Amino acid sequence: MTNYAPTEYPCCIYGIRALDEGQALLATAYHEAGHGITGLALGMPARTVEIQVDTCMRCGAARAGGANKAVSLLAASGEDVVMMLTAGTQAELLWLTLKGHFTDAVGWATEVGGLNDQSDAQDAANHYGEVLDYTVPSTGGSYSYPAQQLRAQLVLAGLWGQVTAVAEELAVRRTLTAAEVVRLAGLSAR
Repeated sequence: MTNYAPTEYPCCIYGIRALDEGQALLATAYHEAGHGITGLALGMPARTVEIQVDTCMRCGAARAGGANKAVSLLAASGEDVVMMLTAGTQAELLWLTLKGHFTDAVGWATEVGGLNDQSDAQDAANHYGEVLDYTVPSTGGSYSYPAQQLRAQLVLAGLWGQVTAVAEELAVRRTLTAAEVVRLAGLSAR
């Protein structure tokens, strides 16, 4: 699911975003921090986060990716896990908007880049005998992906200072242990 119309692109989704290496690292750092801080706020255990960057061999665009190590999709209720999984892309979109990098094409490319999170969200829903509902406008149900995206936006707005603290450090160091995420966020580990 994406909230933006597909766009044509000559090479890859990273070329659409047209971010330099530092911007690509920060966008990805905000994505991973969005997952991590939202998870902590929901009572999920802290996890080690890492990001990396390379270059598209065809168009030269900076490609960044990240990971939350040892994420358990069963560490909270199914709807909370789905919301935490949506929070990465929502944090990234918010950062892109705040920094003036957002267009509908960039929004589409960013959401396409987060499709692994959607796949994990579907796996979590399936574990609870549910199927994600992609109805737009949202049905508001527990497993409504659009509703969980909105819920993530609200949580992130309240925790933006913590997300920023973790993301800015992650962009520089590229790896943070779970204990460092907790310390930087000023939230207690669960």
